[in-house]
Amino acid sequence: MQEINSKIIINAPKKVVWDILLDFEKYEEWNPFTRKVACDLVLGNEVALQVDMNGNGKTMLSKQKLLWIKENESIAWGTGFPIRNERAQILTAINENKTEYLTYDKFYGVLVPLVILFFGKKIQKGFDEIALALKERAESM
Repeated sequence: MQEINSKIIINAPKKVVWDILLDFEKYEEWNPFTRKVACDLVLGNEVALQVDMNGNGKTMLSKQKLLWIKENESIAWGTGFPIRNERAQILTAINENKTEYLTYDKFYGVLVPLVILFFGKKIQKGFDEIALALKERAESM
C-alpha cells in the first residue's frame, strides 16, 4: 500500500467546508485538480471525475465507485482493478470555526509502483492545490 495525502487547517466551520465538498456542480469554480464530479451519493454507484492531472486545463475521466459517505464528516470513492485505490476527504472540527481537511489516496496492488512513478508527483501537487483552494473558498464565505 502507498498513500498520497494533503492536510490543511481551514478557518471556517466544518459545515461550510462540507457543503463546498458536496456541491459537485461548483467544483469548476474553485477546484484546480478535480474540475468536475458526477455523483448521486448512492453507495456503490459510479463517481465520474474529470481530473486535470497536468494542470493545463485538459481533463481525463476517472470512473470510480462511492465507497462511503458520513454526513458532515467524510466521503470516499475508489476503484478495484487492476489497481485498488481509496480516495477520501475527511473533515475534523478543531472548534466551531476551524476545521482540519485531510485528503488521501491509498493505492493497493502490484502495479502501484508504476502509478506512483508516473502520477505520484502530479497527484500530490493536485491534492495540495485542492486543499489550498478549498481553504480559500471556505474562508471567503
